[in-house]
Amino acid sequence: MKKVIIAAVALLCLVGTAAAQRHLEYKWRGFYATVDFSYGMNLNRAAGDNGIADTISGIGMGFSGGYQFSKEAGLGAGVLYFVDGTGAFTQMPVFVELRSHFMRSQLTPYTVLQAGYSLPVGASSEAPNVIKITKGGLYFGFSLGARYAIERTFAVGVHVDYKLMQSNEVTRNYANGPKLSDPAITHLLAGGVSLYF
Repeated sequence: MKKVIIAAVALLCLVGTAAAQRHLEYKWRGFYATVDFSYGMNLNRAAGDNGIADTISGIGMGFSGGYQFSKEAGLGAGVLYFVDGTGAFTQMPVFVELRSHFMRSQLTPYTVLQAGYSLPVGASSEAPNVIKITKGGLYFGFSLGARYAIERTFAVGVHVDYKLMQSNEVTRNYANGPKLSDPAITHLLAGGVSLYF
């Protein structure tokens, strides 16, 4: 009977050790860097002056880096380059971020909160209706996603985002019409993938 119990305990230890070796966990403390690719659509497609709508949608590429203090809290900074189809609303938000992961498992949900300033970098849209951001404004972003660890120092993630980009001044020069300058706020719903290093 002793031999059976010893053999069972040895087998249980062996299986437990093998299972522990298969468990992979992304580093939850230390410096991190992310590269992000996303596509966003404007939620407020209201027609502007003269019936022309700011139907802004486009692609974004971002980079952020910082320090993860624990699985619940990481603080970093980053930059996003958002390119819209017309070029008129292309912007580059610079931000600080608070990042939180909820588990130390291989697959974990996470949230990211970003706040900063959005710089206008776009060219004017095509004539005869010229639209261009001439002064940037506040930027706010919130992401909800899931991260899957491939190695301890490399992971991939998918996310859904809400981004608010304020433009303090948008110049609109319409054919056969007045030149107008007014503020605008873009509410983007975006989704994308991230790489973690």
